[in-house]
Amino acid sequence: MADADQKTEAKPAAPAAAGGSKAVPLLLAVNSVLLAAVLALLVLKPGGLKHAEAAEGDHGAAAAGAGEGGKPHGEKGAKGKEALPGPTLRLPDFVVHLRDADADRYARLSFELELPDEKAKEGVTARLPQIRDGFLFYLADRTAEDLRGSEAMMKVKTALAQKLGELAPGVPVRGLYVTELVVQ
Repeated sequence: MADADQKTEAKPAAPAAAGGSKAVPLLLAVNSVLLAAVLALLVLKPGGLKHAEAAEGDHGAAAAGAGEGGKPHGEKGAKGKEALPGPTLRLPDFVVHLRDADADRYARLSFELELPDEKAKEGVTARLPQIRDGFLFYLADRTAEDLRGSEAMMKVKTALAQKLGELAPGVPVRGLYVTELVVQ
């Protein structure tokens, strides 16, 4: 009879365990759905595309600081259409010894200039030695910290665009683009 009492006590415990095992997959499913919803909200923000376009516009305006008469990349034309990018001119690589007291550090930078037309490209090519000289003097006075991070690079890029305007005043430049940066 003791065996019969144990069997009757074991039966009520079994349905409770079965109910608990159904709760775990249900909670996992609910958790997965909530996680997917949160990720969807973060990735697919309603103003996400507008913020990206605004940020791109800021970079174009800063890079075109040296342009006289030229439109920055992405600016609307007369009919409301976006202006097409102009021809680009790749400047030869710049290898610069940085001004760091702690260690010998070098930077290698590459730039491309966006110009409105081929005539401006010829004007920049004619002044290339002066442009390289001005860029090298400016970059040699920088430290590795001056080239670290996007804000610091935007400051350097803006300063170089201004220097480009001083070195080639009659040449309208639409944009100055950093195409390569290595600091060792």
